[in-house]
Amino acid sequence: MILYSYAAIRYHVGKEMGVDYFFFVFNKAIAWTSATYLGLSLLKLKAHFPTKKTLGISSFILGLFHISMTFVLVYLGFFPKYYDAQAISNEGFLILISGGLTFLIMVFPLLASFFPATYPKNWLKLGKIALFINLFHPIIIGIKNWGFPSNWPLYLPPITLLTTLVYGVILLIYWKQKKGVNITPLI
Repeated sequence: MILYSYAAIRYHVGKEMGVDYFFFVFNKAIAWTSATYLGLSLLKLKAHFPTKKTLGISSFILGLFHISMTFVLVYLGFFPKYYDAQAISNEGFLILISGGLTFLIMVFPLLASFFPATYPKNWLKLGKIALFINLFHPIIIGIKNWGFPSNWPLYLPPITLLTTLVYGVILLIYWKQKKGVNITPLI
């Protein structure tokens, strides 16, 4: 709800997108939440946080919602800039590949989480690859809008930029955890 609140302020208020854009804005919040959960699922968190498994499964489920809602939005004509003469544009293709490949790779850790006796435990490590590939998804979508804060609605950064920054912070924490650096105050 916090991430949707940000998206609602940025898009409904700042960009003056009416209620008829609710589904579009809500989809952005779902994608942002899914990406954040995917990143957090890689970290060693304290006991008061959800488990890695819970975060990973939640990320997968939210990713499935995001994909489903995006297909509905494409059908409704919400993303015309990703099509050239009824065919997908190069940018649209890269967005589709980075998001789709992330989701497909996440199937493996999901199976290893649900059926640990059947599927190899090392499939859980594929979540790192999914995160790395998914890092490009928001970059491809939004990098062209990152450079000019004066163009941001209400001076609020784009969700694609915030998602990329979240991934950057998470990867930094992950790297420090792997190196054995104590980051207890952060997590």
